[in-house]
Amino acid sequence: MNPMEKVCYDKPRREERKSSNEYGFYIACDDRAILNCVNTMLLSAGMVGLSDTEGKMHYLIDGRRGGNYVLDRVKTKVLTICEVPPEKARYEDALVFCAIDDVLQGFGMDPGLTGTQILRYLLYRLYQDPKLLKGVSKSLYPLADPVFQMSPVQVERNIRYAVRKSSKIDPGMRVVPLLRTLLDAVLEKVVDEFGRA
Repeated sequence: MNPMEKVCYDKPRREERKSSNEYGFYIACDDRAILNCVNTMLLSAGMVGLSDTEGKMHYLIDGRRGGNYVLDRVKTKVLTICEVPPEKARYEDALVFCAIDDVLQGFGMDPGLTGTQILRYLLYRLYQDPKLLKGVSKSLYPLADPVFQMSPVQVERNIRYAVRKSSKIDPGMRVVPLLRTLLDAVLEKVVDEFGRA
């Protein structure tokens, strides 16, 4: 092993990482050393920021951790830098709802059914906070109560009914995988049409 490559494998101690003014220099002599350095940083932090010669920041996010992790990192770390002014927030909400409506229509969901309306609302909430998928019955379904005045059991029953009536979704599909599939489709549509999630 080349002594220069060892620099990439040494992890700084916890005390050394506390300083926000710290700069890290990694010397890599070949492509493998570069990949090892980047992989080490991604495994520890999940995201790496790189600045180009013009001073623009470029972020490399570890996609191996899943789509929801990537979305969460983008929303919490990167997009907080460029917060949307309140007057533009309504416009962005309208764009997200348009994307949700297109996705639901593409999956053959009947917009007149209460279950489809609940799905529309829950997908919007999932768009805002994808972590809600971890505890659907305890964290996501109760969010529908103030809007639809339904218990979590009623929410799930209405969603299942809407899924059974859909022409393009397997009636036996469970709700959590369906929500994940629909959310991924919404995120893809928002990025394709509007440039960012």
